[in-house]
Amino acid sequence: MIHAYGYSIVGTSHEKKGSICQDANKIKRLDNGTVIAAVADGVGSCKYSDVAAEIAVDVSIRVCAEEIDFNGDSFDPQKTIEEAFAQAEREIDEHSLSESHLITDYDTTLSLVIYDGKHISYGHCGDGGIIGLTNEGDYIKVTIPQKNEGVYVIPLRAGKDTWVIGKSDEEFASVLLATDGVYDIFFPYLLKGQPVEVYVPLIRYFMDNGILKASEETIDAIGKERESYLSSEACISITDDKTVLVLINGEVQPAQKEDSYYAEPAWDELQLGWNKKAYPHLYEKKEELSVGSAKGAEEPMQKKKTRLTRRKSL
Repeated sequence: MIHAYGYSIVGTSHEKKGSICQDANKIKRLDNGTVIAAVADGVGSCKYSDVAAEIAVDVSIRVCAEEIDFNGDSFDPQKTIEEAFAQAEREIDEHSLSESHLITDYDTTLSLVIYDGKHISYGHCGDGGIIGLTNEGDYIKVTIPQKNEGVYVIPLRAGKDTWVIGKSDEEFASVLLATDGVYDIFFPYLLKGQPVEVYVPLIRYFMDNGILKASEETIDAIGKERESYLSSEACISITDDKTVLVLINGEVQPAQKEDSYYAEPAWDELQLGWNKKAYPHLYEKKEELSVGSAKGAEEPMQKKKTRLTRRKSL
């Protein structure tokens, strides 16, 4: 059985401004056991992005559910997800016209997953992402955050040429969808370029059923505990709204890897390495001074050794 939990929490920057949460999320369980999940992040600078986010998750899940119910196992997941994204885009556009609002005030991201307990089909646009925990115990970036030149998020309105739609060959023990406020804490900049870029000790707290032990009786408590964590002082640096959805196959225990895989990263060493790359001129001077000092200390010692040698020969 697939267990699921999820929530959207207003970010600290929105709390200070008295703004509402502009994220949305939804989970739908079908009669055949398949679960459809979606998250959307309304673009903060857009006046009605919270409305767009709600429409995006509602419509995309509705379209997928109707198609699966109608065609059963013969449905085409990727074609269905593309139509779901297109329909969500159309209904957002229709809503903006009915309200006589600019469509640019309704920008939102959208990530969606269809999970049968083994494989996932997915659709994605925007700066959040989808992460999978394989049966072998590896954390995989299913999608990569989309940002134009690293600054401007690419919204649903950008169209199908920008949507990432696919199906994974991997078998997943659990799947996580998150808007960028949460997604970014799983991939801290200090781990970029490392053999393992995901912050494993943190993400396994949300996804690893080897430690969660999810069941029908425990899943609500598991979700509330993680919601409390994201609302706590430990996550105060996340100023954006925080949305996360997690789907867990309760019948699968992901393989456990070596202890080093779950160890806390050596943050001080990583920070020093990053600083040297970011500010090489500062560290080159320090290294030159260090080498110069070492040579200065070495020369008197060499002279002393020479004098001792001469005395001995006398």
